[in-house]
Amino acid sequence: MRIFDTQIQELKYQVIKELIRHYDAGRMDNVYLEIPKAIVPGPKATMRCCIYKERAILQERIKLAMGGDPDNPNAVEVIDIACDECPVEGIFVTGACRGCLAHRCVQACPRDAITIVDKHAVVDKEKCIECGRCVAVCPYQAIIKQQRPCVTSCKAKAISVDENKKAVINSDKCISCGACVYQCPFGAIVDKSMILETLDILKASEQGSKYRVYAVIAPAIVSQFKYARIEQVFKCVTRA
Repeated sequence: MRIFDTQIQELKYQVIKELIRHYDAGRMDNVYLEIPKAIVPGPKATMRCCIYKERAILQERIKLAMGGDPDNPNAVEVIDIACDECPVEGIFVTGACRGCLAHRCVQACPRDAITIVDKHAVVDKEKCIECGRCVAVCPYQAIIKQQRPCVTSCKAKAISVDENKKAVINSDKCISCGACVYQCPFGAIVDKSMILETLDILKASEQGSKYRVYAVIAPAIVSQFKYARIEQVFKCVTRA
């Protein structure tokens, strides 16, 4: 039975599971060294160029699982070291360009950023403002506006790409919907976890003898866990 939609979701689960295990054992001082080695034992890398980068990214994921940057009020953060694989081409001409005589792309460009060289359209990146007019008028769909998955998934237009080609989240625009987290193919955008705060609350209750702890289950759980009924979730929470 497939439980996780992607390997990234499974990786998040592994990090939180290991973090809970270390918390219960009272070994929180070594989480940044032990957890990455437990998840990525090596010697060969399975996700990135080398196990050292995989472990470095896992260390950042551990930080986010432990609450993330306290000075960042946003519910999601970008792992800079993991945000390095997506292309940032913007507007570019593909090999499908037929060098037609109409030159609608040239006529549509408000900045004269397109010229015809050897019967093919060429985009001047210095002039192009990525308005997309050339994309709309090309009869062969040979001109493409390429954007990162996180940018296209964000309906609030809160994500941009900086001069270092890293994704940047505008906290004033972000609505914490999590679309970018789910759509990022490399798991470079991660939502923060409050698992340690939850564990502290449960521990301080001394198994309910001092006070009772209640879990409020989000309605979305019905659609997210297709392999389990809502009644099963309530039973697990009650036993815990």
